[in-house]
Amino acid sequence: MLPAASSDLLTRVDAILGPAAPGPAPKGLAATGNPLLSRPWQLLGLPVVTVPGHRDPQGLPLGLQLVGHPDRVGRLLGVARAVEEAVR
Repeated sequence: MLPAASSDLLTRVDAILGPAAPGPAPKGLAATGNPLLSRPWQLLGLPVVTVPGHRDPQGLPLGLQLVGHPDRVGRLLGVARAVEEAVR
């Protein structure tokens, strides 16, 4: 069950934006990176979408994660699309 403070916050904003991982994505397709920063949202059962952010000096993407209200997934996806387009 979602804590009241989280539920209240998520009814007042479209999404919470934060880093998706503590560093850039690894090279290649063998792994997606460290999932540490997504664990709290998974534990709460919240919808999360990750979009590529800027790139590090080696050209690897720095992921951005957006967290939304469980009843507003469409809105979350719209915000994710806008963020992805703005970062391009």
